[in-house]
Amino acid sequence: MPATLDLPAAAALEFELASIAEFERMMRRLHADRFRSVQRARELAVEASGVGPSSQARDRDLAIRSFVAELATTLGQHEASAARLVADAERLTGPRSATLDALEAGEVAPTQVRSVLELTRGLPAEAANSVESVALEAAAAAVSEGVVSTNADVRRRMRRARERLHPEPLVDRRARAAAERRVTVEPDDDGMAWLGLFIEAERAIAIEHRLEVLAARAASGDVRTSAQRAADLASDLLLSGALADDERFRDTAAGPTGAVRPRLNVTVPVLTLLGLDDEPADLEGYWPIDAETARIIAAHAPSLRRILVHPETGATLSYGREVYRAPADLDGFVRVRDGQCRFPGCSRRAEGADLDHTTAWEHGGRTDAANLAALCRHHHRLKHEGGWRVVQEARGVLRWTSPAGHMLRTQPERRFEPVDAGEGTGPPDATPERGGPRGTVPIGEWSRTSHEGVLEPAPF
Repeated sequence: MPATLDLPAAAALEFELASIAEFERMMRRLHADRFRSVQRARELAVEASGVGPSSQARDRDLAIRSFVAELATTLGQHEASAARLVADAERLTGPRSATLDALEAGEVAPTQVRSVLELTRGLPAEAANSVESVALEAAAAAVSEGVVSTNADVRRRMRRARERLHPEPLVDRRARAAAERRVTVEPDDDGMAWLGLFIEAERAIAIEHRLEVLAARAASGDVRTSAQRAADLASDLLLSGALADDERFRDTAAGPTGAVRPRLNVTVPVLTLLGLDDEPADLEGYWPIDAETARIIAAHAPSLRRILVHPETGATLSYGREVYRAPADLDGFVRVRDGQCRFPGCSRRAEGADLDHTTAWEHGGRTDAANLAALCRHHHRLKHEGGWRVVQEARGVLRWTSPAGHMLRTQPERRFEPVDAGEGTGPPDATPERGGPRGTVPIGEWSRTSHEGVLEPAPF
């Protein structure tokens, strides 16, 4: 690098561009090597698990799922990302090996590899090879003739070839794809989130057009942009079935969630709820939200559940060997404490998960908070049948050991602190107790370091 400082600007620029191109070729080779390593590791993991060609499909599937979890925790990725990497590696070292060779040679970029994998999926072998050849021919033309084709250009050509060669009529494929329609929410920064619909293309375009038409009808003095008006109109229509500026529905559209009364779990420090502090609250399925938004939601919530333990009237956190299934108070405590599935890297919410005895009931495990954890059904099965081992440490920390011997720990979403029964049962005061914030009232065996409640508007 220092040598470039003595070169004229044009020559130095040429040197830097050549360096960038070489770095890109090196990265492409590394990507190809990674795919081959992943496939080899998968084969070794299956072999190490004792699964062979004569094994049942269920056992082979479980071995692969266990390997996917191992890979995800090794790379620090979400399990879905690791599963996609494993599936891609299998295809690139198999039927799409020509694309992998082109990636290793530096002729195609990872984005073009992704396009090949996406647009050949589900095609018969001959048709898939023809669609793949469109990308490989474009790459070869770029190398030999200097013809520049963007990934978008190549995708369009591949898509046309796919539609021409696909043996299944488009109407049938559309019907199958429509069965996967859904709504998604993706959290973003600063108290915002993206709301998405996966629906038929004509419905999506029609919705966009209608919102554009409605947003164009700006009222006098409305300083919002068209984009802001369109977003507000979509929210009004989804939450209340009416527009907020329609006098006929003004009452039903009032409140932060309109006429709809969904179930929202919002954990709010009691001093924030009382307006004495501005500590953020936790919106389940999202991140922290500001204190004012939490108070607005609380003002419209028909019910409030306190997740606290009182020595006389609060939840019981241990039922020992009396019952197997956790009663409602213990069930609620564990789900709020854990927040999500406690397997490393899993983000499925605890509300829909199983409550697993860390030490199995049949092996003497107790039904108490120190031996229960939320696990989604997939990872619950993986724990019992996939070779993963887990120990629950103090304060809800889980220590996992993978089949390959890797050790990982997962923390509960909310840490509860032990206190003595009967301690601090009086009203809050301004004196911090046991290291907690001002106004903390220790109650029963466990509590958060501040008072918290879960707001549960009744289902609509």
